[in-house]
Amino acid sequence: MKFSLVILQLVLVLAPFASSVSLREPEIPAFIKTLKEMHQGPPRHPTTRKSHVKTRWITQKLDNFDETNNKTWQNRILINERHFVEGSPIFIYLGGEWVIEPADIGSVHLADIAKAHKGTILTTEHRFYGESIPIKPLSTENLSRYQNVKQALADVVNVIKVLKEEDKYKDSKVVVQGCSYSATMATWLKKLYPDVIVGSWASSAPLEAKVNFREYMKVVGEAYRELGGDHCYNIIDNATSYYENLFYNGKGAQAKKELNLCSDFDEDDERDQWQYFSTVANTFGNLAQYQNPQNKDLSNYCSNLRNFSDNDYEALSKFVQWRLENPKCVNTKYQDSVDYYLWSKDDYDGEDLAWMFQTCNEFGWFQSSGSRNQPFGTNFPVTLYTDICEDVFGSNYSEANIRKLIRETNYEFGGIENVEGVYFTQGGLDPWARVGAGLAQAATIYPQASHCSDLGSIGASDSAALRASKERIAELIREWLA
Repeated sequence: MKFSLVILQLVLVLAPFASSVSLREPEIPAFIKTLKEMHQGPPRHPTTRKSHVKTRWITQKLDNFDETNNKTWQNRILINERHFVEGSPIFIYLGGEWVIEPADIGSVHLADIAKAHKGTILTTEHRFYGESIPIKPLSTENLSRYQNVKQALADVVNVIKVLKEEDKYKDSKVVVQGCSYSATMATWLKKLYPDVIVGSWASSAPLEAKVNFREYMKVVGEAYRELGGDHCYNIIDNATSYYENLFYNGKGAQAKKELNLCSDFDEDDERDQWQYFSTVANTFGNLAQYQNPQNKDLSNYCSNLRNFSDNDYEALSKFVQWRLENPKCVNTKYQDSVDYYLWSKDDYDGEDLAWMFQTCNEFGWFQSSGSRNQPFGTNFPVTLYTDICEDVFGSNYSEANIRKLIRETNYEFGGIENVEGVYFTQGGLDPWARVGAGLAQAATIYPQASHCSDLGSIGASDSAALRASKERIAELIREWLA
């Protein structure tokens, strides 16, 4: 009796803490793994140089636009001041939807330029990514108030302000660079704060917010056809058609077995099907997004695809599993992805939830099967993504509301337009280029290159166009700093 009373007392004491204990981290669904890879950050270049990068923390306002809100948070930056001479420039590589690393400002062209100008180089970490978390939990309420590009741009302006309060930086001019979404930021920073920086280099910047980004997979298909050959494109196309037909003709159980899908996959649930076909497309899309034509990356991947089997649909199934690191089974159940994002609201996972929110709230850029001119079938409509938005973030993120939000983004920032003091570069086979600056905006296009392909130092493997562009940006920066 006495023992039972002690146990009861312990239960009563511990009960208030039970709700604060995090649930065990769920397995990351295959669909989300492929999205993680798509937004993993810029290509990082190996280096043998000793790192002189240090970490600093900048105090930021939680809400840059509410004077009554005095809450603050600590924003991480990585900075290399080794070559700095008082009054020399500050070069900022803007962080995007990723965790920043010292390599981001290591063996890269911007670091070479900074050294030539005896400048400081640093990279900023975007709010709600990496270690720069302004507030928890990542509830819809908190994200909707504090996670958007305007807040992030104001954070960058404050980083510059804080640095320039130091005597050694008070006369320093500032140049920024970005890749992918952070190149979007580099463009809009120059547009909104033209007097804060002297110029921006925007590599592979998506500028037009778009709900149904059907062109993405079209360009991915073009990359496989051009760099991998018709035979490679046809393997993917034939295999996708085969599996689509199995599901369509009531043979989903057979498809489930051949694709090694997990037992809870519902072959009769169209959203589970959508997740699988989107996972396949994302798997191939990620390889195309960061391919290097000089290394014949896609040609080599196409050889690997064929080597798995002479049978097209078997080859595709095994290739996708290989790229997913050969799981016991492939988890593409729709509800598991929703549950993972819901779990992330209270148990921060690094970056995925915050980026999914930004796409639902500001940008769209949902890579659908809406184009007929691609080899990934028709079975992952934009509804797959808009349903996730609503199921994770609530009824304010219905497809109709998302379309309204995306129109507002384009109205506010101008979509695809030329911005004075911004140098645009694009890969000719970069899927993101379809929502970015083109020849009409005087962008430099690298034939056959893909996403953020020009970040590295000038090297022997650079194409003639790539080398010429890197030399041009160095010349432009000299002009901006004059």
